[in-house]
Amino acid sequence: MGGEDIQIRHLTVKFPAREGWSVAVDDISLDLPSGQITGLVGESGSGKSVLGMSILQLLGASAKVEGECWYEGKNLYRAKEKELEKIRGGQIALIPQNPNQSLNPTMRLGRQLREVLRLHGNRTGEQGRQYVLDLLRELGMDRPEQIGRSYSFEMSGGMNQRVVSAMGLCGEPQWMIADEPTKGLDAVLRRQVYHVLKEISENRIRSMLLITHDLQLAWKLCGRICVLYSGVLVEQGGGSELFRNPLHPYTRGLFESLPAKGMHPIPAPVREKGEGCMFYNRCPLAKERCGRERPGEYQPEQGRIVRCFLYA
Repeated sequence: MGGEDIQIRHLTVKFPAREGWSVAVDDISLDLPSGQITGLVGESGSGKSVLGMSILQLLGASAKVEGECWYEGKNLYRAKEKELEKIRGGQIALIPQNPNQSLNPTMRLGRQLREVLRLHGNRTGEQGRQYVLDLLRELGMDRPEQIGRSYSFEMSGGMNQRVVSAMGLCGEPQWMIADEPTKGLDAVLRRQVYHVLKEISENRIRSMLLITHDLQLAWKLCGRICVLYSGVLVEQGGGSELFRNPLHPYTRGLFESLPAKGMHPIPAPVREKGEGCMFYNRCPLAKERCGRERPGEYQPEQGRIVRCFLYA
């Protein structure tokens, strides 16, 4: 396996629990093609961020990661820390979930950005300073000199999002992982973040993994959508096809819960969970078989994959 695609095979991620292990991601195999934006969507706690952070081995020592993640001929789950240091930021960058917590409140923003440039050995001195200013200006900041002299606590959430986006681009990566970039933001700031991500994807990088529960953002940006529920990949398909015709009952439930669809939330558990499908206890279409057996992956049409007995 190789190339600029990211290929995940049989990924399982567990964390220590009071009794044994808690499974956050359950035997996922997934191709993330280069040259486009892939969206990873689902409710909070579905395993989206855990999957994304596993790619760069950013889950911490307590996580037990099983499986393979191939990128440019390397299995990142078996890579040494020195190899990963070159890949993080330099080839695969991260826009973290909470920009306010990711920025150092005691250091001016311009200095933080120049530190990232220095770390990757790209530009130093006046060249580095000018590169940072040009990058901030490109991401929609009219007064980049003033931003560079400011601290993160003086900025809005949307402005800090742009700064961490610029920070991720300092290593001139091929890939960007954007982890819940609109979480906690109002509609105005969400639109700003959309424009930042669109600018980045069109002019600065080749490929992006967008991790989000914001279905509108995924619809606008993503060429392909992957849907997670309780650590299981339940549906995959082209962005426009999946939004036009969601197949899995969980995916349909996500869309029905949107304000534009009347805000009909997915029901709370209506039956015992069972040993089969993870969505069995909430599914309005569940049959007895769904509680006993775990569905495989079915391909009801070209380019669509769904884990549901409705398509067996």
